[in-house]
Amino acid sequence: MSVLVPTGEPSTSTSAGHSTPRKGRQLERAVSESPIHIPSPATSTIFEPSPIKCHGGRPRAKKPTRHPRGFYSSTPIETLADLKSSTLAKTKAKAAERRKQKAAVTTELRLKKAEEAEVAAAEAAVASLREAEEQAAVELARKHAKAREFLEKLTAPEEEGGAGFDSPMDWFETLLSSKDDAQASANLTRFFKSNGARIMDDIIDRVPAVGQEYLNEKVDKRLEELLHKEGKAIQELLTRGQSTSIMELLEEFSMEELGDQLECAAPTLWRILETTSAASTQRADFYLQVFTTACAMLSISRSQLANNYQVVIGLFLLGSGASKREMEVLAHAGLSTSYSTIREHIHLLSKEAVAKFQRLITEQMFFIVWDNLNIAFRVESQRLNKGNHFDNGTTATGIPLYNPFTGSTTTPHGTLPLPMKPPRTTTFPVLDWDISDVLPSALSVEQLGPCLLWQITRLAFENIKNLEHLRTAFKECPEVDPIAVHKTDQYPLPAMHEDESSIEGTIRIYAQILRNLGLTDDNLRAHGLMFNDGDLLTDSLVDKIESARRNSDGVIDGMKASIRRFGLFHAKMAGCRMVLNEHWGKPNSLWPGSLWWEHNTLLKRKKISAGWKAQKATPWKPSHELLQISLAAHVKDGFRIHCGSEDLDTWALSATMEDVNVVAERVYRKLFTTQAVDNMRARPQRDITHENVILLNRDALYYIEFVAAIKKGDIGRVINVLQIWMVMMRTPKTMPRYADAIFETLRRIDRYDPVLKRFFLHNWLVNLTGRPYSFKEVDLLQEHQNFWAKIIYNAKGANRSWDWLAMITVCIFTLRDTMRTVQKTFKITGYGERHTVPDMSKEIQTLADALAEEKIQEYVGDRLANDPANPNSVTPVRDLLEEGAKYADTRSAFKKFTKEQRKAENLGFVDAEGGDRNDDAVEDEIVERDDYEVTEDDLGMDDEEPYADAAALFAAASEIVTHYYI
Repeated sequence: MSVLVPTGEPSTSTSAGHSTPRKGRQLERAVSESPIHIPSPATSTIFEPSPIKCHGGRPRAKKPTRHPRGFYSSTPIETLADLKSSTLAKTKAKAAERRKQKAAVTTELRLKKAEEAEVAAAEAAVASLREAEEQAAVELARKHAKAREFLEKLTAPEEEGGAGFDSPMDWFETLLSSKDDAQASANLTRFFKSNGARIMDDIIDRVPAVGQEYLNEKVDKRLEELLHKEGKAIQELLTRGQSTSIMELLEEFSMEELGDQLECAAPTLWRILETTSAASTQRADFYLQVFTTACAMLSISRSQLANNYQVVIGLFLLGSGASKREMEVLAHAGLSTSYSTIREHIHLLSKEAVAKFQRLITEQMFFIVWDNLNIAFRVESQRLNKGNHFDNGTTATGIPLYNPFTGSTTTPHGTLPLPMKPPRTTTFPVLDWDISDVLPSALSVEQLGPCLLWQITRLAFENIKNLEHLRTAFKECPEVDPIAVHKTDQYPLPAMHEDESSIEGTIRIYAQILRNLGLTDDNLRAHGLMFNDGDLLTDSLVDKIESARRNSDGVIDGMKASIRRFGLFHAKMAGCRMVLNEHWGKPNSLWPGSLWWEHNTLLKRKKISAGWKAQKATPWKPSHELLQISLAAHVKDGFRIHCGSEDLDTWALSATMEDVNVVAERVYRKLFTTQAVDNMRARPQRDITHENVILLNRDALYYIEFVAAIKKGDIGRVINVLQIWMVMMRTPKTMPRYADAIFETLRRIDRYDPVLKRFFLHNWLVNLTGRPYSFKEVDLLQEHQNFWAKIIYNAKGANRSWDWLAMITVCIFTLRDTMRTVQKTFKITGYGERHTVPDMSKEIQTLADALAEEKIQEYVGDRLANDPANPNSVTPVRDLLEEGAKYADTRSAFKKFTKEQRKAENLGFVDAEGGDRNDDAVEDEIVERDDYEVTEDDLGMDDEEPYADAAALFAAASEIVTHYYI
């Protein structure tokens, strides 16, 4: 091993193959490892420390450094790359910063130079402007001097070089009166056109008194002429032409269009109103109403005939229930016509309405509906022959006959000729019926099942929120015989002071209705058959008249054109009361499960009279709402029981439409069918509470299907439910009159000509809006007219008479539409809220929770309420279908519809006490308990007819007057 050591001196020798080393580079030489060649540290000077070398070794380094090659060779490539990139980034950042600083300095210098330039330019401009002003002042002074010189020359004598005019005005008048030079005259005219306004402004500014005097004498006069002209235009606009009817005026009234027409007819007046009121665009509608009203008030001050606007407001006040006093106050203020004028217009409107439906019935077929109207007449000053009393009268409506074959709302005369009606040959309405007619047909049951199942599925979707994701997959209810959507027109007829509760009264009413329509025997024969709608009393009385006059040859006297129909609205209310009365349960019972328990204990609603032993008829509206809530809760609880999951909401989140259909069918089969009841009764230990709720579910479901079918306009579905009710209402002490009416009507139309049958069924419902799901019963339409006639349009004071009522009933719906138009125009809250189904989710959930807690819809054999030893145990409700079906096996079944086969035999006198009780007497007793008068709350359930009491109606009118006119 050899060691390289420094020698300290340059070597002069070279070894072979090596070049001479460069200057200043120390040579390395090999020395022997022998100790003799190694200097001793003790004797050699090379090991002595020095400022440059340490112990004679390497030179001292001022700073510790590392050989670059060694650093790079020991450093990873990634680190070197990062170092290089960071160094480059720092370099670029420093360069960018230097450039930025340089740019900032450059920009600052440039802005400073620009600012200096602007200051210099501004100073130059100021100097130039000052110089120009000085020059302009000099020039103006020169012109003033010349003008004064010219004015002096005008009045200076001609001998002195002047013009010789007496005064400047003399020169001005001479200039204006000069007509010799046409060109000069034209130039002067153009000058005044261009500068006249400026000259007038300068004069007024110089001498304001002169300007005001000029305005008073000239401008005011011309403005008066212009406003007079515009006032005349407004008068003509608001004056009704001879060819314009009151009905057209009301139908075409629009505040927006009237405002636009007034602005065009009187632009100057309109601008004056805008300027005076400081009108803003933010309240454009308000100012439109105010300005239109102001123009209308000015118009009626010019002429009492220019009262189109006031007529509309006056009829609105009349329709709102305003009294004569209020109308007169507003009439004196120019906002309305007087009470006497309103009465005159009502007469005109009534005549126009009568003329319209009398003209229409000569062109197309009609059918009619009538109903009794009870009016309470109260007299302030009572006398012997003048006191408070109730009057019984009748209202009627004519409705154009819809043609289901063509889809047209007009049906030509003779489409249903009189021979189409089977002749009446017997006292009772004997029918050609057989045993298959006493129960629902197999086809009807087959069609009804899917509809009932659909109703259960619909209720599940509406009340189980987590099924919402399947809403689009839920299809419409199966159709049976739907009526095509069309719009039905209605024409109210004059009210009659005739009581329809007797045969004689009904005869007079029928004849009077036809006289009001302008029909004679010949006209009616050409017209053809005419359907007559009404409640059960009307149907019964018309049947008796047809029986009594079956041998009459007169078309009107013998009612040869009459085709009677009972009202479906009254049948719907009867079906609702039947379900509620049967399933009401025992009041104050300890056991759950009845409708009384749900209504009073759970929902805590206002108590109602219900049950077959109640002293008065059950109100329909609360009964209807109770059945809706109850059935929805029962369906929801049924899905909880039969969905196969412990949590209904969790199941609903993942359920498919097929799952929903399967569960719905299981719920229907287990909880809503007669077979389910029979299965429960076949168990060794019966659960009466569970059996009762199944019957309630089934009967309530029939009612809900009937309501939905009417709304949809599917008359086939309506007929299917009526066939079920025909049997159920045969149950003793229920509703035999309705059972007879349904049986007789359905069997009668089955024997009709197919054309007559289709016309009969497809005109049994009407649609006043022309929208889907907006059908309603014909007798409900008449009940609405009675409401408006009794509460709203009944005049006050001495004018309260049947003549007034006969006149006003013809205009009822025209006035009602006028009220809606005026309130919409003035953006006033409606006089009644449209009925909307309230949110019943809390009530439904409350019932559903109670049903689950008490296990009402589950079989519990050892339920305490089922213990027969308990005197307060639950009483089984009747199966109305089963009990009603037994009627067909009785001796007197369908007696009045069956032709008498026995022959009379004189047996002498019979003891009255020992004889058979008259069946009619029993039915009369029952129908008295079933008689029900429709209330305002019932009518308010119709979502197309907003109702409120008379006070609210007048409050709406008062709000308009207070807010806009006072």
